[in-house]
Amino acid sequence: MFNLILRLKFCAIAAIVLLTRLGIGVCAEDFQLSPVSREVVETRLRKYTGNNKQREATLRQLFVEAGCSDQNISEQQVKGSKLPNVICILPGSSDRVIIVGAHFDRVSEGDGVVDNWSSASLLPSFYEELKNGPHKHTYIFVGFTDEEQGEVGSRFYARQMTKDQVAATDAMVNMDTLGLGPTKVWVSHSSY
Repeated sequence: MFNLILRLKFCAIAAIVLLTRLGIGVCAEDFQLSPVSREVVETRLRKYTGNNKQREATLRQLFVEAGCSDQNISEQQVKGSKLPNVICILPGSSDRVIIVGAHFDRVSEGDGVVDNWSSASLLPSFYEELKNGPHKHTYIFVGFTDEEQGEVGSRFYARQMTKDQVAATDAMVNMDTLGLGPTKVWVSHSSY
């Protein structure tokens, strides 16, 4: 299982590193990591059980355990959803932003471990790995709700962003169903 976890983490970090090489404004100083232990990552992955409301609460708790303080964690009430987006912000030294997102909901059939707890459970680990090092960018980690209902949470998040927030965003790394295929990076493609 740990090999899968390493692959998942590599995929997300590889996307950010590729953006750096392409000159998309990500800085080398943003990659001073304090690796999270194998045991912690695997424990977070195993917390996939429960309905979507329980997953939302679990993701919030995982962020708290990873060190995201009350002032940096919030819930964004999503129009058309019973559940909020879960947001944890890691402030940087500039006004530049990188958004890292994954959806935490699942369909009623199956456990939804791969789609998409495999990604959502990594968000707190990325926060924890980055929190102690200096970083220029502000990282916004978002657990999106209701992706399985038509990308409700992510669409709402994107549509609520102001023009200034969009202009300050250097990258958005969306993690979905990690570890089952090759990493894909769109440099100039977006649905929004």
